[in-house]
Amino acid sequence: MRLALVNDRLTPGFVIGDPQSGQGFYFLADLLLPGQDTPLISARLVSEKGDTLLELRSNKIADNPAGCTYQALPRGFRIFDPSSEPLLEVVTQDFPRGHLTRIKTRLFDERGDLRVESSGESIQVHGEANLVLDAPFN
Repeated sequence: MRLALVNDRLTPGFVIGDPQSGQGFYFLADLLLPGQDTPLISARLVSEKGDTLLELRSNKIADNPAGCTYQALPRGFRIFDPSSEPLLEVVTQDFPRGHLTRIKTRLFDERGDLRVESSGESIQVHGEANLVLDAPFN
C-alpha cells in the first residue's frame, strides 16, 4: 500500500480543490490500483499571484504556460518553476509493509492563498480538502 503524510497523518490518497472545475488550483494524489506503486499526481498549480504555472495529469505535464521544468527522479519527480526554484517534489520510499510518498512543496490557490506547505516529513493542508479518498478519483 502506498501512503502519504498529510497533516502529520498517513493517507492513501487525497484531493485539494476541484479537479473537474476546468480552472483554478487543485492537487490530487490519487489512490493506486493493485500492482501500482508509483504515486499518481494530477494538479493545476498557480503562482502566489494566481497565475497558472502548469497542469499535471498522472505525473505528466499537460499544459505548461509558465515554462516550468520537469525532472524525473528514481521513484518520483521534481518540478521547477520558471526561475528554477523547486515547485514540487514527489518521491516514494519502500518499506517492509508498503510505500511512503513524501511531497515537498508550497502551493497557492488562484486567490494567492497558501493551500499546501511542507512541514518536516509531512505536508500541511490549509483550507477545505478531502484528506482520505475511499476510491480512485478517476
